[in-house]
Amino acid sequence: MKSRQIMFFAVLEDIEQILKNIETTIEVHYYKTGLMDSKNIPNYSSIFDTPNVGVALSGDWNRIDNYLVMKKETLLNIETVPQRTGGIKFAVDQQMNQKSVTLKHGGIYNGAENVIVAGRVATVSEDSDSNELYKLFSNKIKKKFKKIGTFYVGKIAEEKLKEGWRLVTNEKSPREYDLTFS
Repeated sequence: MKSRQIMFFAVLEDIEQILKNIETTIEVHYYKTGLMDSKNIPNYSSIFDTPNVGVALSGDWNRIDNYLVMKKETLLNIETVPQRTGGIKFAVDQQMNQKSVTLKHGGIYNGAENVIVAGRVATVSEDSDSNELYKLFSNKIKKKFKKIGTFYVGKIAEEKLKEGWRLVTNEKSPREYDLTFS
């Protein structure tokens, strides 16, 4: 499988209209990914209904909320995962849901001053629904954001970068790993 991703830095005001446009173009559902204790998977009909939209609760983008985005009519597949210590967990990921893309919206990190954590839209699927969703997200981001290095940067996030804010994938990494204009 070929994976594709578009990585970006944005504050909510940068990406809000893009996400609203996507939600009016195509009806989608957002499902929180990960290993869950229950089959009752958090899901939302709008990204704006998710907790902490526009805010990164961790300075490490590997630890921020990640959502599967799927067309509303697509059924979610959940994998049952027996645990060595007993009991079971329920896995939600793209491997089991090929008609999806994943979205981390990133945003302003609430654990430090002047830090924006990266976001990402990605897919590992060649499914036509996945391709359609990926193109919808990536085309809108590419049109509205400026490319700096390997990241697309929203207008306000770019202004914050000029003001000295850190744009990071992990705020604990040395500053030489931060996004810069060079």
